[in-house]
Amino acid sequence: MTRTIGIDFSFTHPVDVSDTVHTLIKGGMTPLCDGALLYLIDEDGLFNWQKTSPSTLAEVLTEMGNCRWADRTVGMSLLFPGAERDIGGDLLFHPGRTCLSYAITINAKRLPNSIFCDMGWYLQRLVPSLEPLGLSEVETQDSP
Repeated sequence: MTRTIGIDFSFTHPVDVSDTVHTLIKGGMTPLCDGALLYLIDEDGLFNWQKTSPSTLAEVLTEMGNCRWADRTVGMSLLFPGAERDIGGDLLFHPGRTCLSYAITINAKRLPNSIFCDMGWYLQRLVPSLEPLGLSEVETQDSP
C-alpha cells in the first residue's frame, strides 16, 4: 500500500530557496541521499529530478532560487541522518514561494505499532527552523 505523507507550510511572505535550505541544514538535515544531491527544477510539469555531486550544492541552490523559476516548482531531497538509516523526503518550493511542502518519502518514521506517520517527530524538527522565516500555517496529511 502506498501512502501520501506530507506537511505543507505557509509563510507570510516569499521565502528564499537558498536561505531556507541552509537553515534546514543548520537544523540537522542533510541534502545527501546515497552520497548524491537530488534536486528538481520543474520546467515542464514532469517533475524530472536530477542527481549531481554534493560539491555543486551552492550552484544548484543559486539556480533553484533564480527569479526565472519563481512561477515553477523547485525542490531538493533533504534527510534527517539516522543511526540505522536516514529518513525524510522532498522539500518542494511552490510557485510564489509562500508555500512549501515536505513529502515524506524515504523511510517514514511511524508511530509505534501503527501504519501512520509520527508527524509530531517531523514537526519538532522542522518548525523551529522554519518559524523564524515567517511560518504562518502548518497542515499535515497521511492518507492511502
